[in-house]
Amino acid sequence: MERERIYLYFFLTLMVVFLLLALFTLTPFIVPILWAVVLSIVIYPVHMYVQRLVRSRTLSAFIVTSVVFLFLIVPLSIISVLVVQQLVDVTQKVLLFLKQHSYKDILEQVSKIPLVRDYVSGLEPVVEFLQREEVRKVIAESLQRILRFLGDKLGQVAFVMGKNVFYTFVFLLAFFFLLRDGLDILRRIERLIPMDKEDLERVMGTVYRTTLAVVYGSVGTAMIQAFLGYVGYSIVGINFALLWSVVTFFAAFIPPFGASAVWFPLAVYTFFNISPWKALFLGLWGMLLISTMDNLVRPLIIKQGINIPYVVLFFATIGGLLKFGFIGLFLGPIIFTTLFTLFKIYERRILNRDT
Repeated sequence: MERERIYLYFFLTLMVVFLLLALFTLTPFIVPILWAVVLSIVIYPVHMYVQRLVRSRTLSAFIVTSVVFLFLIVPLSIISVLVVQQLVDVTQKVLLFLKQHSYKDILEQVSKIPLVRDYVSGLEPVVEFLQREEVRKVIAESLQRILRFLGDKLGQVAFVMGKNVFYTFVFLLAFFFLLRDGLDILRRIERLIPMDKEDLERVMGTVYRTTLAVVYGSVGTAMIQAFLGYVGYSIVGINFALLWSVVTFFAAFIPPFGASAVWFPLAVYTFFNISPWKALFLGLWGMLLISTMDNLVRPLIIKQGINIPYVVLFFATIGGLLKFGFIGLFLGPIIFTTLFTLFKIYERRILNRDT
């Protein structure tokens, strides 16, 4: 009996060690693989439908992967190239402006704005403070750091784009095999987990519903907001509208302001530099259309799949973003919703309490 226990502990330890080594080996590819897992969960019903039509699991996986490549990867790649191009243009203009203008020139230009000019007398102590030698030295050093930072980022563009091409290949490869063999892999994992079948299905169902809720509730609404933002920015004539729409997409995930953190400052900019009427239009467009997605549509969709308190969802989403990057939008909520499900199972199975 003692020998069997020693063998069991040794075997489990060996399994854990090699599992950690396997995960460590996959670390360079973990982000595209996780994206493949997320998208395969969402697309799997489509794959099953195509499989019934073509009567081949491999052919169906190939067809769906090809469609994802043509209608998702290619458009996103084109948008990424255009955004990078606009980002380079904006950065070059910022660098040129900072080289050609001192902070005094910037203060003078700001003071010419009508709203600022009316109250400029109240800003005189601030101006005097900024003109001190020690403050000027700090500002000069800060500008030099900003210039170096922007220059370094521009130099990394080619490397980042090359890495993304490789990540795209890894994503498509993992996505294809997850579609083709995902059900078999899931069944094998279920057999290895020593849990009651009902509890295991509850945990798997939680992961599935959370993934769908985040895709449709967060990513889906953010994409709509970015599109609405691009339309609004283009109508009022804001430069680099595509770049600002992408910024709107990412800002949409960051509470409490969300997409309004982008369209509202742009509306203020439009008021002073383009037209008050166009600024009014952009403000109404942002309030009635863009931010409506944040206030009504997103909470309604997410509530259908994520049954945890809002404050927990807030920290799960932001914590996931900060710790894991963009894929953390899924990992954070999945971790917490699964943890809540495990708490309920523990309460029912171990403590013998009804939940």
